[in-house]
Amino acid sequence: MSTYRITFKEHLRFIMSLLRYIVISFVAFSLLSYYKLGYWDINIVISLGSRVYLLLITPKLLMYLNYYFTNKNMVVCYDEPKRQLRVTDKGRDTTFGMVDIRTVTEYKTYPKAENRTTWMPWDDYHYSLVELKNGAKFYFTSLILPNLNLPIDKSKITLKK
Repeated sequence: MSTYRITFKEHLRFIMSLLRYIVISFVAFSLLSYYKLGYWDINIVISLGSRVYLLLITPKLLMYLNYYFTNKNMVVCYDEPKRQLRVTDKGRDTTFGMVDIRTVTEYKTYPKAENRTTWMPWDDYHYSLVELKNGAKFYFTSLILPNLNLPIDKSKITLKK
């Protein structure tokens, strides 16, 4: 049985991506400063770099917080031999089989949906809505289930970009 929850590893991955974009911003604006002015100007690097960094990171931070609060207490257990999912979230404990799923709607960015290289900081964030035949709905974000590959009929899966 596989168990999924938001772990420290997910938080660390988020922090590392923030650091990666700090380095990219610093290097890019250092090169730009040197190319345009002929010398390296720390004031331009910090001024422009911090603005672009905030412009790129703000959507990622908002998505991360939204996804975190959506799935922060959720625990998902998948029993492969029985083909059942057990979802514990917000005081409810639900077990269902793959035959109980009415539809799965996956919401992804264009690069993620088309399996291309991601360029923007928020491209790796996506979520899936699983609707059961009894009317129950579950949102699984990429923080808890990075790849939702359920063994169900492909006609039940809708991809939205």
